[in-house]
Amino acid sequence: MYAVNYHEREEIEVTLAGSQKTTVRWLVGKRTGAKTYAMRLFDIKPGGIIPLHEHAEEHEIFVLQGQAKIIGGNDGDIAKKDDVVFVPSNQPHGYDNTEGTESFRFICVIPLLDNE
Repeated sequence: MYAVNYHEREEIEVTLAGSQKTTVRWLVGKRTGAKTYAMRLFDIKPGGIIPLHEHAEEHEIFVLQGQAKIIGGNDGDIAKKDDVVFVPSNQPHGYDNTEGTESFRFICVIPLLDNE
């Protein structure tokens, strides 16, 4: 067991093709002792985007700050502070904060990946 301030986790630029003004911190993962799930903190700055993409792992998301358009699923949906978002496996999805005036920040929990 441990407790650590999230600032102690490295902030990494998201490199998914088409992503802009977005960072991620792996808060909990394989390297920090997890065996089943990973927890990440995303920050999509105003003008930023994570474009439409898909992968096998599902996502459980809790929005901490701001709002953004959800891409995929019900296009036009807005996720905002205190919302919960569920993304099923292999569901195309993305987050658009290109018109935002504040960061869109969220916690995202996924099944542990081999590379984390």
